[in-house]
Amino acid sequence: MEGSKRLRDRASRYAKTAIKLEEENQMKNAALYYSRAVKTLSKMLELHPPSNLKTIYENRIHSYKKKIKEIVTTLETKGKKEKSPKEDKLDEGIIVEKTDIGWDDIGNLEDAKEGLKEASVWPIKRPDLFTGARRPWHGILLFGPPGCGKTLLAKAVANNVEATFFNIDSAILLSKWFGESEKRIKELFKEARKNRPSIIYVDEVESLAGVRKDTEHEAMNRVKTVFLSQMDGLNSSNESVIVIGSTNLPEKIDIAFRRRFERRIYVPPPNEAARKKILRIHLRSTDIAKDVDLDHIAKRTEGFSGHDLELLVREAAMEPVRELANKQLLFKENAEIRKVTMHDFKMALEKRRPSLDRQEREKYRQWAEKFAN
Repeated sequence: MEGSKRLRDRASRYAKTAIKLEEENQMKNAALYYSRAVKTLSKMLELHPPSNLKTIYENRIHSYKKKIKEIVTTLETKGKKEKSPKEDKLDEGIIVEKTDIGWDDIGNLEDAKEGLKEASVWPIKRPDLFTGARRPWHGILLFGPPGCGKTLLAKAVANNVEATFFNIDSAILLSKWFGESEKRIKELFKEARKNRPSIIYVDEVESLAGVRKDTEHEAMNRVKTVFLSQMDGLNSSNESVIVIGSTNLPEKIDIAFRRRFERRIYVPPPNEAARKKILRIHLRSTDIAKDVDLDHIAKRTEGFSGHDLELLVREAAMEPVRELANKQLLFKENAEIRKVTMHDFKMALEKRRPSLDRQEREKYRQWAEKFAN
């Protein structure tokens, strides 16, 4: 279970990104990040109800939802003016991009990389070999703790095969404000086929592919059925379109979706060697002193995710800046900033804590033993 502070911080990051995107007039993406903030704060209130702050967070959720509704109304009005009725379009909740993430940008995770190359890169690059019993996989599930590189892995696949990357937010895809989710899902797969090779990446896929309940709304069941049908359509063809779902909650995936995700790849928290490599990656553009001992830091950071390590590096890198500020030199034109030292990392380690405990890591390992392939 994710901690309250981690969820609150994540929601804050999403909201800040949304505000920045709105200021830059990137309204579709702003709505996407407001939706992620809503979902994260709602999850925080569900798992860790803070009695004294509940009203504040509920008001914040209401405010973000209002923002989304305003953006949608604006875009719909603008769309009616600018687009003909017959024009195909993908809308809010779907970011279409070309990625520049390479395998070397991801620290270790060699087993996950090899699994992805075999399941996606090889079939797209050598379709002549992947027929009959070697027909390609069209559904891949990446599962594991948050912040360990699932999104980066999916983007690296897309970059390696020069694929169009459809980054899907399932919360917006299913949002009542947008409506007609079944049509939008069909349109998504149509666009993916048109722009193949394509990767359809569904983050937090459990929102869409969660275990079905008797109390579930009929509309939600229809949406799930349409998505499953579209995935089946890929499996019956040899098109270079792959659905990659990622989740921190693999146990919540419905069995029908789990069956469609034929390849299920565990993305574990980094081991000591991987942590050292991740630290190196995040320090590439930072001046560090000779006394910085990455081996020692890697040993001290058991349980840290890749994202935790990034935050640790950023925290250590801030120490020289704080030092300038304390000396009232921060805004002096010729003031030089010193290199990051081992002492800075020791200070950072006092402030940063791992986001995973042993019990949580064991839960993922057990699910991997049972379902990963």
